[in-house]
Amino acid sequence: MIVKNSNYFYLSLFILFAIGLWLPSLFTPFWGDDYFFLTQARDSRLNENSWWLPFVTASETGFWRPLSMDTGWRFVEQVLQGNVLYAHIYLWCLTFLSLMAISWFAYEFSRAMQWPQPKLIALIATALHAVHVVTYLPLHWVAAMNSPTLVLFISATLALWIALPRLQGGVRWLALVILPLLQLLALFSKELAILIPALVVVLAFFLHGKLTYKTGDFIVWLLCVVICLVWLYFYKEFTPSRHSAYGLTLGKNLVINSLSFVAWILNVPREVLRMLVMERYVLGAIWAAACSVPMAMVYWISIRTLKKTLVPMQWLAAMAFLIIAYGPYFLLAHQSYEYYAAVAIILPLLLVARALVLGNHLKIGLLLVGVSSLIAVQGTRSADYPAVIERAFWAERQIDFLQQEPINSPLLVSVANEHQFAALGVQGLEWRLNLPKGSVILTHECAGVANAKQIFVQQHNGNFAWEACPE
Repeated sequence: MIVKNSNYFYLSLFILFAIGLWLPSLFTPFWGDDYFFLTQARDSRLNENSWWLPFVTASETGFWRPLSMDTGWRFVEQVLQGNVLYAHIYLWCLTFLSLMAISWFAYEFSRAMQWPQPKLIALIATALHAVHVVTYLPLHWVAAMNSPTLVLFISATLALWIALPRLQGGVRWLALVILPLLQLLALFSKELAILIPALVVVLAFFLHGKLTYKTGDFIVWLLCVVICLVWLYFYKEFTPSRHSAYGLTLGKNLVINSLSFVAWILNVPREVLRMLVMERYVLGAIWAAACSVPMAMVYWISIRTLKKTLVPMQWLAAMAFLIIAYGPYFLLAHQSYEYYAAVAIILPLLLVARALVLGNHLKIGLLLVGVSSLIAVQGTRSADYPAVIERAFWAERQIDFLQQEPINSPLLVSVANEHQFAALGVQGLEWRLNLPKGSVILTHECAGVANAKQIFVQQHNGNFAWEACPE
C-alpha cells in the first residue's frame, strides 16, 4: 500500500508524469532515416534474406548494428507490417526494458554500497532517467531504436558484473557464461559497447573494498576484451564507408562536443543549441536557463548532500564514468544528439537518487527535474523548423497533400531546401505513395523526362505545389 506523503507516493506521481510526458511520441510519423531502413528491410524480406545475414555481411549504412538496427527494422517492417503506431509502441517496449536494466544496475550498485532502501534508490534513478532529455529522440524517432537497445545491454552487463562477486555455485557459473554473451549483444547494438570493459574497471574503483573479484572473473573480463577486439576487426571490415558527419576528428569539434555534452547533462535539448547557432540568442538563452537551472539545482543539492559520504576516489571514478561513457562522441565531426549521453548519465542520476533519499529532498528534487524536462520536451515538440519534430510533421503534411492527388510515374520533384526535404526524401515518397523504386526523380525541369506532365516544386515557404510541364 502506497501511503500518501511517502516517498513511493511521490515517486508514483512522478512516473505518471513521465508517461504523460512521452505519450505524444506515439503519434509521431515516420521521418528521415526511417524510410531508408524501412525500404532496406522490405528489400531483405522480398529477397528472402536470412535474418542472420546482417551479422556476417557488410553494412550499407556505414554502421554495423545488426541487432539493434537490421533485426529491429526487419521486425518493424515484416512483423509489425510497417505500421508507425506499432513501431512507436515497439520503441516504448525497448525503452521500458532499458529502464528495467537501469533499475537492476542501480539496485546492484546501491546494494554493493550498502545504502539503505536500495530498491527505492533504484526506482528513483530509473524515473529520473525516464524523463531526462536523453530519452526524447529515441521515443520520437524509430531510427534511434539503437539507443534503448544499447542502454538495455550495457546496463544489464554492468549490473551483472557488480552482482557477480556475491553469486555462488551454479548461478555464478551461469553469470560467467552470460557476461561474454551480453558483451557481444551490446556490441551488435552500437559501437559504444566496446567501452564496457573500461566502465567495469571504473565501477570497480568506485566500489573498491565493497567487491572482491576472483581469478575466474578476471579471465572472463579478459575474454570480453578479446571479444571487443575481434568485433573491432570485423566492424572495420563490414563498414568500408561512412558519412563524413560521423567521422572522428580532433579540432574545434572537441570543444563544441564538450559544450554539447554539458548541455545534455543539464537537460538542455539540442534544439536550444540550434537556436543559439541561428543567432536567436535571447530566446535560446531563456530556454537554456529554464531547462538547466532546475537541473543544476538538483545536482548542487546532491553534491552538498553526498560530499561527506563519498571519498575523492569515488568522485574521480564517477567523473571517469561520465567521460568514458560518452567516449568517442567528443570527437565526432558533426551530428551530436542528446541520446548519445544516455549511458553516461546513468551513474550521475543514481548518485542524485541516493542524495535525494539521504537528504530527504525527494519532493523538491522530483519537482525540479520534472519542470526541467517538461520545458525541454514540450519546447522541442513545439519548436518551428528546422527543429527535427517539426520537420517530421512537415513531411507528413506533404504526404497528406500528395495522397489527395493522382500520382503519375515518374514523379518529378524539384527541391529547393535539401535539409528540409531530408525529412521525407525520395525513399519516403516512394514508401508512402506505394511507388516502385526509382519512380521519384529529383530535377528542376521536365525536359528530358518521358511522359512528364507535371512537377512537384518546393516553394519559398518550404511547402510543395504542382506545376505543369510545358507542352
